[in-house]
Amino acid sequence: MQLAVVDAMVISALSSRLLLLAMLHSAVLAAQSQFPSASTSGVPVLSQPNAPMHFDVVSIHPHQPDGDDSSNRRILPGGRFVATNTSVHTLVRVAFIADDDRISGLPSWTNDETFDISGTTVNRMEVNNPQQFQQLLLSLLQDRFQLKFHTEKKEVPVYRLELANPGKLGPALKPSTPASQPNTSTNSNGSMVTMKVSKASVADIAATLARQAHRPVEDHTGLTGNYDFQVEWSADGNADSSAPSLFTVLPERLGLKLRSAKGTVDTFVVDQIARPAAN
Repeated sequence: MQLAVVDAMVISALSSRLLLLAMLHSAVLAAQSQFPSASTSGVPVLSQPNAPMHFDVVSIHPHQPDGDDSSNRRILPGGRFVATNTSVHTLVRVAFIADDDRISGLPSWTNDETFDISGTTVNRMEVNNPQQFQQLLLSLLQDRFQLKFHTEKKEVPVYRLELANPGKLGPALKPSTPASQPNTSTNSNGSMVTMKVSKASVADIAATLARQAHRPVEDHTGLTGNYDFQVEWSADGNADSSAPSLFTVLPERLGLKLRSAKGTVDTFVVDQIARPAAN
């Protein structure tokens, strides 16, 4: 499952406040990319000591089907986190900000079994940015699911995001104005994909493109500041569409291009993970 699907299932389910802050944060999703990363080293931001956010109280129960088996995760005021019908596999992907091809060692039950989770942060500390949310998920996985992992370097295909014509932007790529509000969305109706971006850095744009191009995207444009644009392209495999492909739209509309290259990323190897003990 690509991270684009994870975004739809997880990140879009967060409060609008968290999404707004996510846009203000220059990742590294890429992750991505992971992977829209969270750190340039590929190591989860939440594992770093400057993001010490943990749950004070947390309850975990196997999900019991009740006719409404939608899967969602929400951040609520007062440092509350609520997840329903959520697999551990999903929690790991979001915590690492990584696609499945960068995670190994997860047993099948982490994808087959789902849980309902509710928790409150220590001192009801508000979750104000994506790094804190990642920190919460990682602490949850380590404390309640006994997660242990390490990283390994791996050479993978990447795209270099470059200017199609040095010193020239495409007609649809506009510097953000003071009135612009941070936002990004990518929607597909099956035949067409529409991407709307406002007040986003090129690093943010590269992370968003990584989810569409299905490989890490490195920013080599040299562009600074924030940008707005809207573009549309034909969904993959839709030969009947009159719309251009993503690789045509980027140079024609944005003045950017994706060039294939090799890059080194961190992959995540799960050494240990277990079902949670009873509450």
